[in-house]
Amino acid sequence: MTETAASGPGNPTSPVIVVPASPALVLSGDADPAGVRLRTAAERILSRHGDLPVHLVGSRDPRWWTSHRGSFAAWGDATVNVGEGNHLAELVQRFLLGPDNRERVVDVRGELGHPDAGVLTVVAVDGSAGLTERAPLALIDGAESVDAWCRALLAGGPPAAMTSDELREAGIIEPDLWIELADARPVRAELVAADTTTGVGRYVAEWGIGA
Repeated sequence: MTETAASGPGNPTSPVIVVPASPALVLSGDADPAGVRLRTAAERILSRHGDLPVHLVGSRDPRWWTSHRGSFAAWGDATVNVGEGNHLAELVQRFLLGPDNRERVVDVRGELGHPDAGVLTVVAVDGSAGLTERAPLALIDGAESVDAWCRALLAGGPPAAMTSDELREAGIIEPDLWIELADARPVRAELVAADTTTGVGRYVAEWGIGA
């Protein structure tokens, strides 16, 4: 965990949880042991903040929209339903929150901005989708370096400067939220879990951003 003096007593922070956006986290079940580990880590961290209203931040791109409200039917499993949401990132986030906590969601948006005090902000992002030959984008030069960049960023280290175009060329399909995270400067950061076995960078992290 990385922590600075700014996060000490008298300096409140807004909790930010980073989770994967990939539907494999929900739909692969025991066939994806790494996904089980990531899901368990995310659910454990989310449970620590059970008294806070929740803001969901993730892609609102039309390509991830489904007319099946609250359902993963468009991604192959109509039996998984989280009640609300039409965009994939939101569906994954609501799944991780679980049925007892979904009513705590008070805002859903596509940009991080500056997280509000007294709110749990959950950000859904995926890393490079080109980390293995069987990855969605096949193997891409530079994907491993970008995976290392994502891990360093989420762990609170000062990552090298990267542009949206550089991230996109290395396999991050939607880099804008990563750029926002790189600009956020958390006062407390921990990379809790990470995995690349599916060919996609998947991460769970817990941050505190100065309120």
